[in-house]
Amino acid sequence: MRQDCPECQRLWREYAAATTSHVGLESKLRLGDSTSMEALTHQVASAATVRENTRQAIQQHETDAHAGVADPAEIDG
Repeated sequence: MRQDCPECQRLWREYAAATTSHVGLESKLRLGDSTSMEALTHQVASAATVRENTRQAIQQHETDAHAGVADPAEIDG
């Protein structure tokens, strides 16, 4: 992630939120939460899709906006 890129920061925040949601729902499913198992299974699948789509958006953004461009934070001065 480039620290100087607002889009990178936004995408990584979205990915973190999607990951937190996905992992939390999977935990509920494993614990047999009182929520309907069918509904919870659907929610887990949906959260996994959001997580994967966000990961792909990050990769696409990196390719489109930053391919071959050095991150200023990684350059030793």
